[in-house]
Amino acid sequence: MTDFFARLRAGRRFALVMAFGAGLGGAAPFGLSGAAAQDLVTGGQPPAPIIVRNDLGGDVGAFANRIRAMAAAGQTVEIRGACYSACTMYLGLPGSCINRNSQFGFHRPSYFGLALAPEEFDFWSRVIAAHYPPALRDWYLREGRYSVGLRTISGAQLIDLGVPECHRA
Repeated sequence: MTDFFARLRAGRRFALVMAFGAGLGGAAPFGLSGAAAQDLVTGGQPPAPIIVRNDLGGDVGAFANRIRAMAAAGQTVEIRGACYSACTMYLGLPGSCINRNSQFGFHRPSYFGLALAPEEFDFWSRVIAAHYPPALRDWYLREGRYSVGLRTISGAQLIDLGVPECHRA
């Protein structure tokens, strides 16, 4: 079955790539997905959180698909370092948390740094924002998505906006 964002992008002229590089990899083994893959790999136990330390982002559609699969498998992330661009979409993954010393970078959606047509800009801005908690979503749609350069926000500031803090070392 084709994934949701692949179908959405099929009607688009190009895939959106956030300008700062590639994110975490990770496909389910042997084409399994969701709970079946989790049970095979972890024996029915929730998977250990993935630790994100230096993720510079990547393709928004690919991140959205990965996050959807991770949520279905009960996978979480702990963000403990730099998390820029599309990486920030992990903030909406249920059960995930951040370290107050982490740094998060936000900017406009673009195609390898080039401006998008207005309808593409709005579409991808909303895909990104849909992965944020409400206060961050509002800020991103109001301000963050218009930033050509990287706007950084500390983990402490995001915790103040309601993003869960990691309590493990």
